[in-house]
Amino acid sequence: MPNIDTSTIEGFDTMSAEDQVKALLGLDIPEKVDLSGYVKKELLDKTASELAAAKRSLKEKMTSEEAAKAQSDEAMKELQDKYNELLKKTSIAENTAKYLEVGYSPELAKSTAEAIFNGDMDAVLENQKKYNAECEKRFKENIERGLHPNGGSNTEKDSPEIALAKQLGKRTAEANQVNKKALEHYMKI
Repeated sequence: MPNIDTSTIEGFDTMSAEDQVKALLGLDIPEKVDLSGYVKKELLDKTASELAAAKRSLKEKMTSEEAAKAQSDEAMKELQDKYNELLKKTSIAENTAKYLEVGYSPELAKSTAEAIFNGDMDAVLENQKKYNAECEKRFKENIERGLHPNGGSNTEKDSPEIALAKQLGKRTAEANQVNKKALEHYMKI
């Protein structure tokens, strides 16, 4: 039977013996618990403290590793974005130059090059239609002005440039004829 601390019962010392017995019988005394299978509180507290310290250390280490990885990932993403932007600019510039060589207007050439880069074939074909319409319009204007598609003119009098080109062509043809005759002469010898 456990020892009972009577100081916890108010006025126990001044009670009569019968009241003391009643007070003692009215106490709720817990049964004795077998604690042999349990760990002492001091040992539990020490182990919990060590575990908390280990968790903090692991968390700090993981945080620094995760931070380094995140920083590396961010740098890689930034580098990839710059590469993609450079690739886009280069591709668009190269294709714009090609379309300018063909005769596209600068705006139409750039629009078409961007559409190609973005894979928008509908826009590419639409721009081709616009270019064809521009070519047809220029062709008709040149015909109306008397210019032939091959660069000649319908006018009776040639421009000074055309006259010079005809004269140079005639001289070259005559020189070629003379050279041919001379070569045939030496071939016979």
